[in-house]
Amino acid sequence: MLNFLTQLIPTLVILGFLIFVHEFGHYLACIWSRVRVEKFSIGFGPEVFRWVRKGTVYAISAIPLGGFVKPAGESFGELAGNAPKPGDFLAASPLRRFGILIAGVFMNYVFAVFLLAIVFWMGHPVLKAKIGGFVKGFPAETSGLQVGDEVTKLNGTPIQNWQQMTLAIIENQAPELRLDVNRGDEILEIVIVPRTEDGANAAGEKQKISRIGITPTKEYFIEKFPLWGAIKNAIATTVNLTILTYKSLWYLVTGKLSVKALSGPIGIMVMAGNAAQLGLATLLQFTALISISLAVINLLPIPALDGGHIFFLLLGVIFRREINPKIQDRMTQVGFALLMALMVFVVYNDLINVGVITKIKSFFGH
Repeated sequence: MLNFLTQLIPTLVILGFLIFVHEFGHYLACIWSRVRVEKFSIGFGPEVFRWVRKGTVYAISAIPLGGFVKPAGESFGELAGNAPKPGDFLAASPLRRFGILIAGVFMNYVFAVFLLAIVFWMGHPVLKAKIGGFVKGFPAETSGLQVGDEVTKLNGTPIQNWQQMTLAIIENQAPELRLDVNRGDEILEIVIVPRTEDGANAAGEKQKISRIGITPTKEYFIEKFPLWGAIKNAIATTVNLTILTYKSLWYLVTGKLSVKALSGPIGIMVMAGNAAQLGLATLLQFTALISISLAVINLLPIPALDGGHIFFLLLGVIFRREINPKIQDRMTQVGFALLMALMVFVVYNDLINVGVITKIKSFFGH
């Protein structure tokens, strides 16, 4: 029970706050665009807390896995054939409506950069590129490498840490790897012919990868940047993670990446609990990653998501007239149904990954 709570509480805090950040972006954009907000809710389902201020209902609901801002007059259906009036979403210019729709995603990105900048500025532990052991039967075992060797270059490229080194090894396509290592007061060059196996790159795309069979030590160093350097690294990391996420989604669609790689709320709960136990820096990095993921998903041109609304708005601008409300409503319903089906699938996938389905089958003798 205690382990469950240590995973559940960080998840609720992270998702709840990220949803607040996202919806607060929509809320601020509505205020700046002079669009009246009817309701601002964090979570779905029954309302736990509710208060009204200046005609806006503010609520915290029981299910903290979502939230919404409800602008006045956001659909033709609720206007009942009447023309939009000042203060309605549909009365705002297309540019202002676009600003309102994109504001949530923008806030998720700003918040991710903010968190990552804090991590890079205050310092975070990074695993040294130091050999701690060898995997039996792999090339490194008989290469001349020794436990305690610290890799400084790989094929002439400077190596800063273990993660950078392992990615470089995995993505290597050359027949040989040249490792420059520090061994005491000596600098040695060791050549290894890697083993090639079926695997996946950083985005999850199936490809041939190189392996040499080394394991790390438990030695870390604290990596810090000055404030401006931290901000630049945070922006670069956010851009790279966004590109990597879109690549992964494309690989899912094209079949290059297995759908088993998808994680849902249970997977997030497990990862959030683990991140919380690894310290503040890891927890902030994980929260930034989830914030970026929320931004990426919300920008997809799927009806019921921000990206879907933006898609309809852009079509209206291109054709110089609003898209038929009935078509929008029908596509939104279909999009919502698809999202719910996807949610059911990823939850089932999570249950398999954490072993729940296996335990249930074992219980019933399957």
